[in-house]
Amino acid sequence: MSGTRPATLSAMDWTREWFERQRFEGWKTFGELTRDDLPKTRGVYVVLTELTNAAPEVLSESVGGFHKHKPLTDDPAKVTANWQHAAEVLYIGMAGSEQGFHDRLWAYSQQGRGFRAGHRGGRYVWQLPKSEQLTVAWRATGNLDAHDVEDALLAIYIERWGDRPFANLRDGHRFTPNEARELLDGWLITR
Repeated sequence: MSGTRPATLSAMDWTREWFERQRFEGWKTFGELTRDDLPKTRGVYVVLTELTNAAPEVLSESVGGFHKHKPLTDDPAKVTANWQHAAEVLYIGMAGSEQGFHDRLWAYSQQGRGFRAGHRGGRYVWQLPKSEQLTVAWRATGNLDAHDVEDALLAIYIERWGDRPFANLRDGHRFTPNEARELLDGWLITR
């Protein structure tokens, strides 16, 4: 075990500043994001908000496009119950295909713009008012599997906050927090 790893991971404060130190890039709102912004690289992405206190009043109908002929709308009370007070991270996603962010994150963005884009994950984001103003950032995972990195980040997030991010509807329990730390050692920036 390296001497810096525990300090680095315990210092994960799940804020924009922390993700910037981790070399996440992009930092675009969904309203300004274009496909040309997105690299053809595999990796993970995060959706962040400045709304960190009281749960916002959610929309009764999702602005997201239909998925397999079904609306993305869920019961507003259920969506509100998922809100994580004081957490900036709303969703952790991954782009694991050959075209990476260029395809997967773009599909997610298009889903939020009302198009049918084949992306059901993170759908609660599209029931938030002004979802086009939410910020998204991404980072390539290099030699690590994007799905593994996503699950590792979820495991550590759940350890910190007691539940998954607001719009993540699956837990990512493939890793214990210690296994997640081991996987992310070397990928996370230690300074």
